[in-house]
Amino acid sequence: MLEKYKEDYKEFYSIINNAINNDKISHAYMFEIDNNLDKEEFIKDICEKLILKEKKDNTIINLINNNNYSNIRRIIADGLWIKKEQILEVQNDFKKESFDNNLKIYVIEEAEKLNKSSANTLLKFLEEPEQNICAILLTKNKYAVINTIMSRCINISLIKKEYLTIETDDLAYKAVEILEKHQNNSLPYLYELLVVKKEIEKKEYIELFEKMQKIYNDVMHINNQIEDKYNYYDIESIKNIKFDSNDTLLIKKINALHKNSEYLRYNVNIKTILDKIIIDVYGGEKNA
Repeated sequence: MLEKYKEDYKEFYSIINNAINNDKISHAYMFEIDNNLDKEEFIKDICEKLILKEKKDNTIINLINNNNYSNIRRIIADGLWIKKEQILEVQNDFKKESFDNNLKIYVIEEAEKLNKSSANTLLKFLEEPEQNICAILLTKNKYAVINTIMSRCINISLIKKEYLTIETDDLAYKAVEILEKHQNNSLPYLYELLVVKKEIEKKEYIELFEKMQKIYNDVMHINNQIEDKYNYYDIESIKNIKFDSNDTLLIKKINALHKNSEYLRYNVNIKTILDKIIIDVYGGEKNA
């Protein structure tokens, strides 16, 4: 089931297998993933492993593979946010008896889309975990997940080490450079760079903001001397930028980029989005 992850995701493989072997499966796991991982396949693999452990049950395996196993529920954002009612529905369903005594799992995709209301509802579930129920939260940016939720989960990274390089003419590099240099006066410079001089499609803006988040992620990891296996870029690519790099502000920048890029899916004007990023980080534009 999980053998395919052993080489590229050793930490994940070791933690999950040790938990199963010692009969200490956690009530909640948060997995940070990226596009290198097949999310659908991963969900089925981890659920199968946690439910069956070392057993072989073809009936349950087929149900899991066909998304028909009643002990697994998936929660996906309804619009911009995961709603409180979605969490409550799963909680109520899991109170009912199932046809077997196997572990029940609820999978929350894009956990960063938990808003205050849905997060508080989930928090009660995590603080008073019921026996034989496990939460799996997936996110591409753990720093965008509400801290109280993240702190109650076993956090495991499945970001495959794959160093990228940034050229000095790379838009993400230039945009980060502007944010760091001009801070709350960045809007006209960002607008000139990303809108006036370039014709970028919506999808490319989303990829651009993701790349900028990765740069800030790396800076924070390097500041905290976290193992380089979690880094996206070789630090040589970004060392010439002078970062305002305390952790609180770095997380604020990551969250602002992540949250506001979502508005691109709803056709919000790019200048408005750039302005909102600056407002969320620095409190808005100020006169020079």
